Amino acid sequence: MAKRRSQSDHDQMVKAVAVHLENEGYCNVAADVKGYDPPTKIIWKRSDSGHVPDATADGIIVEVETADSINNEHTADQWTLFAAYAAEHDQVFVVVVPEGSKASATRRLRELDVSAEVWTA
Repeated sequence: MAKRRSQSDHDQMVKAVAVHLENEGYCNVAADVKGYDPPTKIIWKRSDSGHVPDATADGIIVEVETADSINNEHTADQWTLFAAYAAEHDQVFVVVVPEGSKASATRRLRELDVSAEVWTA
Protein backbone atom coordinates (compact mmCIF):
# COMPACT_ATOMS: atom_id res chain seq x y z
CA MET A 1 0.00 0.00 0.00
CA ALA A 2 1.24 3.48 -0.79
CA LYS A 3 2.30 5.46 2.25
CA ARG A 4 -0.17 8.24 2.92
CA ARG A 5 0.19 11.29 5.09
CA SER A 6 -3.10 10.38 6.71
CA GLN A 7 -3.55 6.63 6.93
CA SER A 8 -6.34 7.07 9.48
CA ASP A 9 -8.34 9.23 7.03
CA HIS A 10 -7.84 6.55 4.39
CA ASP A 11 -8.97 3.78 6.72
CA GLN A 12 -12.04 5.75 7.80
CA MET A 13 -12.97 6.22 4.15
CA VAL A 14 -12.52 2.47 3.45
CA LYS A 15 -14.78 1.64 6.40
CA ALA A 16 -17.39 4.15 5.17
CA VAL A 17 -17.27 2.59 1.69
CA ALA A 18 -17.77 -0.91 3.11
CA VAL A 19 -20.75 0.25 5.16
CA HIS A 20 -22.17 2.05 2.11
CA LEU A 21 -21.85 -1.08 -0.02
CA GLU A 22 -23.64 -3.13 2.64
CA ASN A 23 -26.39 -0.51 2.96
CA GLU A 24 -26.84 -0.53 -0.82
CA GLY A 25 -27.43 -4.29 -0.73
CA TYR A 26 -24.14 -5.50 -2.20
CA CYS A 27 -23.25 -9.07 -1.28
CA ASN A 28 -19.90 -10.45 -0.15
CA VAL A 29 -18.47 -7.11 0.98
CA ALA A 30 -14.78 -7.34 1.84
CA ALA A 31 -12.60 -4.45 3.00
CA ASP A 32 -9.02 -3.92 4.02
CA VAL A 33 -9.99 -2.60 7.49
CA LYS A 34 -10.72 -4.10 10.88
CA GLY A 35 -14.07 -5.83 11.09
CA TYR A 36 -14.09 -7.17 7.54
CA ASP A 37 -12.53 -10.05 5.68
CA PRO A 38 -9.82 -8.68 3.41
CA PRO A 39 -10.42 -8.55 -0.35
CA THR A 40 -8.69 -11.08 -2.55
CA LYS A 41 -5.47 -9.95 -4.19
CA ILE A 42 -5.84 -9.23 -7.91
CA ILE A 43 -2.90 -10.50 -9.95
CA TRP A 44 -1.42 -9.44 -13.29
CA LYS A 45 -1.40 -12.60 -15.42
CA ARG A 46 1.84 -11.59 -17.13
CA SER A 47 3.90 -11.17 -13.96
CA ASP A 48 2.13 -12.84 -11.02
CA SER A 49 2.40 -9.57 -9.10
CA GLY A 50 -0.65 -7.67 -7.97
CA HIS A 51 -2.49 -5.60 -5.41
CA VAL A 52 -5.24 -5.97 -2.83
CA PRO A 53 -8.11 -3.52 -3.44
CA ASP A 54 -9.39 -1.49 -0.52
CA ALA A 55 -12.89 -2.97 -0.87
CA THR A 56 -14.80 -5.38 -3.05
CA ALA A 57 -18.29 -6.78 -3.32
CA ASP A 58 -20.08 -8.80 -5.94
CA GLY A 59 -19.57 -6.85 -9.17
CA ILE A 60 -17.46 -4.00 -7.79
CA ILE A 61 -13.83 -3.18 -7.01
CA VAL A 62 -13.11 -0.06 -4.95
CA GLU A 63 -9.83 1.76 -4.37
CA VAL A 64 -9.76 4.65 -1.90
CA GLU A 65 -7.27 7.47 -2.30
CA THR A 66 -6.39 10.45 -0.18
CA ALA A 67 -5.51 13.73 -1.88
CA ASP A 68 -1.80 12.99 -1.52
CA SER A 69 -1.92 9.53 -3.12
CA ILE A 70 -3.80 10.25 -6.36
CA ASN A 71 -0.72 11.06 -8.42
CA ASN A 72 1.83 8.52 -7.21
CA GLU A 73 3.10 5.62 -9.31
CA HIS A 74 1.80 2.92 -6.95
CA THR A 75 -1.69 4.31 -7.45
CA ALA A 76 -1.26 4.28 -11.24
CA ASP A 77 -0.34 0.58 -11.15
CA GLN A 78 -3.29 -0.26 -8.90
CA TRP A 79 -5.80 1.67 -10.99
CA THR A 80 -4.55 0.15 -14.24
CA LEU A 81 -4.76 -3.38 -12.82
CA PHE A 82 -8.14 -2.98 -11.15
CA ALA A 83 -9.71 -1.32 -14.22
CA ALA A 84 -8.41 -4.06 -16.53
CA TYR A 85 -9.62 -6.79 -14.18
CA ALA A 86 -13.03 -5.15 -13.80
CA ALA A 87 -13.46 -4.83 -17.57
CA GLU A 88 -12.41 -8.44 -18.12
CA HIS A 89 -14.82 -9.74 -15.46
CA ASP A 90 -17.82 -7.48 -16.17
CA GLN A 91 -17.38 -5.55 -12.94
CA VAL A 92 -17.28 -1.87 -12.04
CA PHE A 93 -14.09 -0.18 -10.86
CA VAL A 94 -14.63 2.75 -8.50
CA VAL A 95 -12.10 5.24 -7.18
CA VAL A 96 -13.18 6.98 -3.97
CA VAL A 97 -11.55 10.30 -3.08
CA PRO A 98 -12.18 13.04 -0.52
CA GLU A 99 -14.50 15.93 -1.31
CA GLY A 100 -12.50 18.43 -3.34
CA SER A 101 -10.31 15.78 -5.04
CA LYS A 102 -12.72 14.54 -7.70
CA ALA A 103 -11.30 16.75 -10.47
CA SER A 104 -7.77 15.64 -9.66
CA ALA A 105 -8.75 11.96 -9.70
CA THR A 106 -10.70 12.37 -12.96
CA ARG A 107 -7.72 14.11 -14.57
CA ARG A 108 -5.34 11.36 -13.40
CA LEU A 109 -7.65 8.64 -14.75
CA ARG A 110 -7.67 10.40 -18.15
CA GLU A 111 -3.85 10.70 -18.13
CA LEU A 112 -3.57 6.97 -17.43
CA ASP A 113 -6.32 6.08 -19.92
CA VAL A 114 -8.09 4.17 -17.15
CA SER A 115 -11.85 3.78 -16.91
CA ALA A 116 -13.45 4.14 -13.48
CA GLU A 117 -16.31 5.77 -11.66
CA VAL A 118 -15.21 8.44 -9.19
CA TRP A 119 -17.08 8.74 -5.90
CA THR A 120 -16.41 11.25 -3.15
CA ALA A 121 -16.46 10.55 0.55
